[in-house]
Amino acid sequence: MTWTGKNEILDETVAFDELVAMLEEAGAAYAVKRVPKDAMVFWHGEADGNHYYVESGAVELFSVDAAGRRKVIDRYGPGTFFGFHILRDTDLPMSTAQCIEASRVVAIPKESFFKLLHSYPHFADRTVRYLFGLLSMQTREVLSLSFYGAGQRVPMLLAELVRERREAVCSAAAASVRPSSLRARGPERAISELLEAAPPADGGDPLVLPYGNNELADMLGLSRNSVTTALSRLQAQGVIEKQRNAIRILDEAKLADIARLEGE
Repeated sequence: MTWTGKNEILDETVAFDELVAMLEEAGAAYAVKRVPKDAMVFWHGEADGNHYYVESGAVELFSVDAAGRRKVIDRYGPGTFFGFHILRDTDLPMSTAQCIEASRVVAIPKESFFKLLHSYPHFADRTVRYLFGLLSMQTREVLSLSFYGAGQRVPMLLAELVRERREAVCSAAAASVRPSSLRARGPERAISELLEAAPPADGGDPLVLPYGNNELADMLGLSRNSVTTALSRLQAQGVIEKQRNAIRILDEAKLADIARLEGE
C-alpha cells in the first residue's frame, strides 16, 4: 500500500540475503520469526529490544487514543525496516505493530542493530536518510492537519494516490523495455511501445484505486464518516464513483484541479 507523503527514501528496500550477509559478517545475532495474520509484533508502551525487517507479508504500525480511535501511522512490506523505538533509552514503542498478513520478520536485537550501523557506513547512511524521510513525512502530515479540513484533505490524498499509481505504471512499462529489445526494435519503436503501455490520464479505462473508506480514514487520521461525506461530494461532482473497497476515478483532471484549489 502506498501512503501519501512518502518519498523515494522511504520506499527503498533491502534484499533479505543482503541483510543476512551483513548480520553474519558483523557477527550480529538475529532471529527469523513467522508471525500469523493479526498477531502483534510489539505493543505500545511495552519494552521491546528489537529492530525489525519484513522478509515477507505486511506489518501495520498504529496508535489508539483514549477514545479508542485508531490512527494508522504506516504500513511496511517486504524489504523494509520498522521498530526504531530501540533508539530510545527505554526501548518503549510509541505505537503498536500488527501483521496484517501472515508474515516472516527478522528480529534484530538492539546490540546487533548498532553493530550494523558501525560496521556498514552505507547501512548507517540509509538509516539516517530513512529517519529524515520519516520526519519529513510526519512534518507534512502535521502541517496538513493544521491547515486543511477533512473536506480538503480527501481530494488532495486521492490526487496524490492517482499520481503515484500513474508513476508506478510508467516505471513498470519502462522496466519492460530492455536494452536487448531496444536494439532489436530500434529506439523509435521502443519509445512508442512504452507510451502505449502507460494508460493516459484522460480517456481510456478510468483508474481504480483499491482503497475503501476505512483505509483512506486510516491514512488521513480522520473518522470514516468524514471520509464518506467528502467522497460523496466528489461523486456528486462527477469526479469519482464509489465501489466496494475501491474508488473509480472518472475525471483525473478535475480531481487534480479540486486538490490544487483546496491546497491553496
